[in-house]
Amino acid sequence: MAVSSLRVAVLCCDGLYQRHLVRRAAEAFTLVGVVLQVSPPASRSTLSRLAKYRRPLRLLRQLIARVLLRPHDRRGAALQRQLFHRDGAPPELPDGVPVLVTSAINEERTADFLRHVAPDIVLVNGTQLLRAPVLELIPTIRHGLINLHTGLSPYSRGANCNLYMLLEGHPELVGVTVHHIDPGIDSGDIILSAHVPMEPDDDVETIEVRSFQVGIELLIDAARRLEAGTAPRVPQWEKGKLFLRRTGYVYEPWQRLMANRRIARGLVRDYLADQERRDGAVRVVRGEQP
Repeated sequence: MAVSSLRVAVLCCDGLYQRHLVRRAAEAFTLVGVVLQVSPPASRSTLSRLAKYRRPLRLLRQLIARVLLRPHDRRGAALQRQLFHRDGAPPELPDGVPVLVTSAINEERTADFLRHVAPDIVLVNGTQLLRAPVLELIPTIRHGLINLHTGLSPYSRGANCNLYMLLEGHPELVGVTVHHIDPGIDSGDIILSAHVPMEPDDDVETIEVRSFQVGIELLIDAARRLEAGTAPRVPQWEKGKLFLRRTGYVYEPWQRLMANRRIARGLVRDYLADQERRDGAVRVVRGEQP
């Protein structure tokens, strides 16, 4: 497919999946700039970071989980190499494209950078929640800012959504969503959404890897549809669940271990045996207005 003249900027964290997103954006569009959000230098000692595990049993649980998760992590890493590496190498940022590195995505430098590169659309994944002054640019960007959320909105919003849906026994609510960005948390109008394909021998880690494969292509497709004027714009039809610290959801490694144990007991196999019915009860936005 020919490279589009659509001017695209990417705002993302600096990870393997996000570098693949940048690579795909450069292959499909005219990539004019990248803003990488990196973690600030650790300001606390190891002991102070461990202070949240004040109860010895809680700390022991996390240490045991990390050990028992190693085989699952290796499976996930193997699938990452299969899906995202090329010629044995992970994705790298393309040469010749302006890059801004920041530990604070909402600083004025980000807004100034976007004004300078003048994109037609901004693709977002893995950053902090966007605020002013970045959000104030939306009216000045032809197709606005669109986000890849690795969860199925509106049913699940926030962080680690697919993990929590598996942990709570709902593989039919594991998915990805591309939506317009608004001031809320994964709450903007939906452009496209999709279930994440699963296989009987999957675990949390392989499902997560596949969610980014599906989601990044969905994000690229959404940008193409916006350029062509064929993109749906569907307001979210319910509030769903919000997975955040303030709602009682704090990620810890043992949660992955517990979800993998549910999968080992048949969670995904049972879902696949009844997939048509269970998926049919879940609304997704496939590219046409409902």
